Amino acid sequence: MKRKQPFTKNEPAGSARKIAERHEIAAADTWDLAPLYRDETAWEEDFTHVQQSYGEISGFRGTLADSPTQLLQALETDKRLNLRIERLYHYASLRASEDSASEANLEREARLQNLLTKLGEATAFFSPEIQAMPDEIFAGFLEDPVLEPWHITLGKLRRLRPHTLSEAEERLLALGYSALRGHKETFSQLTNVDMIFGTVRDEDGVEQPLSQSSFSSFLVNPDPRVRRDAFHTFYREFSDHKYTLASALANSVRADVFSARARNYPSAIGKALFADDVPVAVYDNLVSTVRANLAPLHRYYELRRRVLQVDEIHHYDTYVPMVGDVKTDVSFDEAADMVLEALAPLGSDYVETLRQGFASRWCDRYENKGKRSGAFSSSSYGNPPYMLMNYKADVFSDVYTLAHEAGHSMHS
Repeated sequence: MKRKQPFTKNEPAGSARKIAERHEIAAADTWDLAPLYRDETAWEEDFTHVQQSYGEISGFRGTLADSPTQLLQALETDKRLNLRIERLYHYASLRASEDSASEANLEREARLQNLLTKLGEATAFFSPEIQAMPDEIFAGFLEDPVLEPWHITLGKLRRLRPHTLSEAEERLLALGYSALRGHKETFSQLTNVDMIFGTVRDEDGVEQPLSQSSFSSFLVNPDPRVRRDAFHTFYREFSDHKYTLASALANSVRADVFSARARNYPSAIGKALFADDVPVAVYDNLVSTVRANLAPLHRYYELRRRVLQVDEIHHYDTYVPMVGDVKTDVSFDEAADMVLEALAPLGSDYVETLRQGFASRWCDRYENKGKRSGAFSSSSYGNPPYMLMNYKADVFSDVYTLAHEAGHSMHS
């Protein structure tokens, strides 16, 4: 059975639809966060526990180089704390993503960010002490069997030696971490909550709501007038906030440059690639290769222009199917079945695990007011992975998006 997507209930045929409020979404179409925390009270209890216990990590200050056993105890203590923090953050971020207009969700996330800043300050000594070990002592530590489970972690940490600062400097960077990320919060709240995109007349002349999530439905509409109106209406709202958006982008660049220079990286790109040990030359080669091979893309756009019989090809003409009379209507449940069938070559264990994931509400399916746009998969150690979708039955590429996010979830 196809489950109706979430718009205002009992709408008359041909009437304008409205984007649903969060409480109007059927529970079966939302993610079940109970495996993380049974309720908000349980989250608060865990939050209080971390508040009261994170200071114990400070007891290891000045002792990490005493012995492999002492370092092991510090690493295990840090791990236990980080696993609890990760779970708290996973829940808080998912709740904020499902409704970024909720004061309770925003407050929960802000409180956790403040706690993370304090935790960063308390652990500022950790990396500098390990990096300060002479090479021969560090190598001797790695030969001790008690640290064998930590070889990879410690090896990756040691690579950061040239970019690790003193304890005092690390403390300052930890204190400023939240402030340096402020541009991301500004962008998210502006685009997911504050921006009002209005409506667009569909092919029948009915005003339909336009949002970051419904935008894709308009772009696959066979009527070029609908596509054009949706595109210009959508980006008019962005244009009306262009100075705020430019400021957020500029601060994002400044934050990247500051972080790279503070940690002695040659560039912001170099810092971004360092953790994965990817040379900057690989990035530069990728960009130059794409730029040198744009001709096939241009040929494709010219073909699309001719098939669609338009004088000029515009961005809003690049999503609609080129084959005439193609209109898809694939429900989420049908899409999930298609994904499972396509993944059959990976084996029954893989498919059944994902099938149970869909059945046990790993996925938050549909758009609602205040919900983060786009799609993602999010996971934390020992807990189910969760997928955010803004699924549209008339946008066939959403089936691919579901497969993409399901792949991330299964990997994690």
